[in-house]
Amino acid sequence: MASSKGGNTTAHINTLHHRLYHALNLGFRVCDEKEKKWKCTDIEIQRHVVKSISAFLDCFSRATANNRLIKDSISDIAGALVFILGCKNRAVVGLAANVVIRLIRIVPPSILHSYSLDLVESLSPLLSCQQFDVSLPCAVALNAILVNVRETKEKEVWKILEDAKTVVSVVGNLQNFSEGSMSVEWFQEMALLLSTIMLKWPQSRYSVWHNPALMGILESVSQKPDMGLRVATLKLYSSLALCGHGANELLDNGKPMLDMMISCMEESSPQNARIEGLKLAQRLATGNRECLKMINMCSESLVKATIRTMGKGFLSSGKLEHDQMSLLVEACKLSLITRWEGKHHIYFWKCRISETLLSLVVENFQSQSLDGYVTLEEEILVAEKVLNANFLPSLRSYVWDIIGFLAAHCEEEFDSILRGDELCLNFLVTCACLTFSRSVQKGYQICQNDIISASHSESASRAVLMMIYSPSKYISSRARVTLSFLLEEGGEQNLNSLVNFLSYIPSSGGYILPNILQTTVCLVGLACYSSIPQYASFILRKQGLEILLSFCSWYQRNWENIGASSFAPSPLSIAEKRICCWVCTEDWDNKDSFLLYALLALSELVNHSFSGQNHAEELSMKSENLKDRLYTTLKEIRDGTYGSGPRWYAAHILSYLGYYGFQHKLGKRLMGAYEDEECSDMRLLFASGNSASVNKVIIAVRCPMLLPPKEGAHSSSTTVTEKSQRTVQEIRMSANVDTLALVKLLEFAYSGYVEVESTTLKKLKTLAKHCKAKVLLQMLCRRRPKWGSSIPGIDIPLALTPKLIHFSDVILVPKETKMAGFNCRMCSLTSPHAHSHRVILSSGCEYLRALFRSGMQESHLDRLNVPVSWLGLTKLVSWFYSDELPNPPSGCKWNNMDTEAKLDELQAYVEIYSLSEWWIMEDLQNDCAHVILSCLESARELSIKTIELAASFSMWKLVEAAANHAAPIYHQLRDSGELDELDDELVNLIRTAAVQFSQQGG
Repeated sequence: MASSKGGNTTAHINTLHHRLYHALNLGFRVCDEKEKKWKCTDIEIQRHVVKSISAFLDCFSRATANNRLIKDSISDIAGALVFILGCKNRAVVGLAANVVIRLIRIVPPSILHSYSLDLVESLSPLLSCQQFDVSLPCAVALNAILVNVRETKEKEVWKILEDAKTVVSVVGNLQNFSEGSMSVEWFQEMALLLSTIMLKWPQSRYSVWHNPALMGILESVSQKPDMGLRVATLKLYSSLALCGHGANELLDNGKPMLDMMISCMEESSPQNARIEGLKLAQRLATGNRECLKMINMCSESLVKATIRTMGKGFLSSGKLEHDQMSLLVEACKLSLITRWEGKHHIYFWKCRISETLLSLVVENFQSQSLDGYVTLEEEILVAEKVLNANFLPSLRSYVWDIIGFLAAHCEEEFDSILRGDELCLNFLVTCACLTFSRSVQKGYQICQNDIISASHSESASRAVLMMIYSPSKYISSRARVTLSFLLEEGGEQNLNSLVNFLSYIPSSGGYILPNILQTTVCLVGLACYSSIPQYASFILRKQGLEILLSFCSWYQRNWENIGASSFAPSPLSIAEKRICCWVCTEDWDNKDSFLLYALLALSELVNHSFSGQNHAEELSMKSENLKDRLYTTLKEIRDGTYGSGPRWYAAHILSYLGYYGFQHKLGKRLMGAYEDEECSDMRLLFASGNSASVNKVIIAVRCPMLLPPKEGAHSSSTTVTEKSQRTVQEIRMSANVDTLALVKLLEFAYSGYVEVESTTLKKLKTLAKHCKAKVLLQMLCRRRPKWGSSIPGIDIPLALTPKLIHFSDVILVPKETKMAGFNCRMCSLTSPHAHSHRVILSSGCEYLRALFRSGMQESHLDRLNVPVSWLGLTKLVSWFYSDELPNPPSGCKWNNMDTEAKLDELQAYVEIYSLSEWWIMEDLQNDCAHVILSCLESARELSIKTIELAASFSMWKLVEAAANHAAPIYHQLRDSGELDELDDELVNLIRTAAVQFSQQGG
């Protein structure tokens, strides 16, 4: 019977195949080179062919798609469908699109790959059709094709989509959505198609998030109760948030969106809604600034929804279904927002995160089961059994990372937040320390090819490091005690192995790390054990300080060859690889993490060497040669382009040698003003008869406690008067103020850096505490840098705020005298201008310094005309106050600006470039040149206008550089006639650059 049934099926397929080709033969035409193609415009024949294809496909499924008849017929079927769709006969195209959907679901993408471009080209134009029975299946079919497009074909596919204005059509459809007249399914499919396009092609995102009408529609739709509409909107938002500019646009008015996102994450929502909500939150948290923006609007509800998801993933049997695991993974990924500092941390602790994380480590975990552990030894025995059970191994790295970040960002008064969660936290610390100690004991047996095991070892090691260096004394002491206990047997032997392994790296003469994971565990191990006094002494006796210093020097020489230290628990998704326009603050332990770990260990050894009770030990720090090496190496790291973590710890260690703070170019400039008495407007008189000349505006920003009370008051308006001479206010200081300590405080206020002898240290601490100089006080007290803290800058831009505007003594006036809508927050003047301070301008420009002192009429005026546009002036002022030239719009914003707008941006930099030559500001000129050439690199079509503009200012170096950027498109410029507008001399310059470009193989 079975055989008979199989025979009937085969006969039926053969019959339908025969009918298919009978229909197809009605439309075959012989084209060039005798190639047979399907071309028939008769509607009835087209309908007949579509029905025949449909009937034939009904016989197959994905499992039977390897049938010889279907494989042999694909080419003809696809050719007929492409032609029929291209004819755009509304009576047929809807049917044809539905058949394409079925074809895609049956035939594997590898077989259909050859026809994807033709199908995309024929389907895309039909999206603008007003008939829902046409546009809906076309959207479904096109999305199914785009999802499977190979990376090598993406450029061609985008060209087709762009030519067909596919994004415009889909956006228009969504804007026209009206519940009732259009189905929810229609909206879902259009949104899904647009989401797929934005996911694969970053250049499509701008036209979506920059469309206020569409964004308004999406907000309105997202608030409707229909879960299908909400999920579709979440997908769109997630794809939009791949663009940093798009994410910021979403967050600027994001409260309704975030409320909807969190409601979809709740347990009562469908599985797909919960996952999409979690994914959107992850995308919005890609950057520190955006994450904090989101957290400030919904921190408590977001954290609660996340932790509920992490804690509710189990069945009664303790096992997980696939969809529950997906939820847990996404919730764990979202919980990594703990890497950023913020108020969300307190809600993680209040929601008993320790207990939640333990439920992902211990099968069938019950918090009451921890009550019986009396000793640490008993707890370690239980932890060993738990780790050996290897429950949910794919989540383990997330657990260690989350608890590590939480520990790193704890406050000192953290203990009061635990509220009964201590036992769970203690057990987590024990499990992490045990995992870390196992990694140390494995030594050379650590295998970095086993990604899961490697990820566990690395993340647990990093978590223990963060616990030991946590600001919370509770967590820090618990981690140290546990680690010390685990080291009691064979501790010195393990430490000896770590020191020997690390000593091999710089001495081997190599320029790459022998084993990334082993190096990570080794460095983290030394950083952790160095924080325990008895082991710090052992490491010092083994020349650990010298070895760590040698490793730092080796790292500096070879950093370009050193790979990343992180073993991610899961590979980056397609979405994570295709973000754009994000300006992300680096993770402290991401960039130069090996160097950071080495410096952590070094800082503990230096601290141990300098502590009073250890002077009797054989301390190598007594060697002047070693101190010189230490200073030279650490200074290069502190002042280099390394990550914030290594730079902070280099500065921290240097504080033991009497060097405090960071040396900034802006600080060096301001020190010039401090040392120049003629720039001052206030003199501090000491009881000793000495004095210090200072500037009120700098003191108001950097150390306001030194100002008399009335100077610190806010002035709501300012009166500009002509000054014939400089007025200096004298302030008599108390006899209790130590002169040298105050001078050192002023040096730090101006430069952000100071060198202090040990005899002055105590008095300077007292003064810094009284003056609320927090950064200096932290360094003087040699407190460890807080994990994730940024390098402290010199916040002179605060001088431009309304609170301190009364210190302004000069107004800068640009070329424009009128500007629609100009409004000054500081005064009643209606023409464009910028308030400034002579001391800041003088410190950055010798020309202005000389001008203000010249005694000429200009030196007494309160207005200075600056020959640049208003845009140029705002960028110039920013540079004076921060030593950083603002960049033009980037990414999607720059790429979508019209040529005129781009030229306006470029012109501002060209104007500043010209001005900096006149005002003799070489650093600023170099900064401008860098920005201009970067812009030309991404928009070579601007080269001709830039050449014209630069030539008009007689800036020939810039003209030559712009000509080099125009060289690759010389023939295009010549043929288009653009070169006709230039002088012959400039054309010859571009032609010469083009010849050189060609000769160099361009």
